[in-house]
Amino acid sequence: MKRWVPLVVGALMVPASVTAFGFSVYGEELETALSSSPAVPAVRSGPVQIWDSLPPQRMQPPAPVLVPAATAQQNVRDLFTSHAVKGITFAPGTASLVGRGEDVRRSLASVLRNVSGGAVTLVSHAWNGETASHRCDVLAMERAGLVRDYLAAQGVESVITTRVIVDPVWGPPSDFGPQVDVLVS
Repeated sequence: MKRWVPLVVGALMVPASVTAFGFSVYGEELETALSSSPAVPAVRSGPVQIWDSLPPQRMQPPAPVLVPAATAQQNVRDLFTSHAVKGITFAPGTASLVGRGEDVRRSLASVLRNVSGGAVTLVSHAWNGETASHRCDVLAMERAGLVRDYLAAQGVESVITTRVIVDPVWGPPSDFGPQVDVLVS
């Protein structure tokens, strides 16, 4: 039995050493002879710059999330509630924003910018006797026009219509002046 051990070890070692030697000497010939062998890529010296051959990519802004009209109307109510107002407030007798009017108007534009399929109606109020000429409807229309133009300039693409209401009496002091209400339908 001792005589067979070297033969068994030799039989295992010889094929492994012959195979390794054969691949190192005849590697290139074997590679070209086998059709399934992948081609060896050429080695490039120097730094590799992959940006040289790629065209510039332009990033598109994400598509806006469209808001249904009912949700937008609730967002408008929440906006007015958070500012403790009923609408966009104006100084009595003028078309100048007063109180939180500017903040509400700015926030309103972001709420209405992505309304899908809804129309926006601005209901502008004026109080009877608010102007010396008693043309409160003209003053109310001017206020509505200012809000409409601002919203359009801020990217609100909904159809914006206006209505004028001349209230018969001055509002209580808690109303903070005449306002423009916003309805989304």
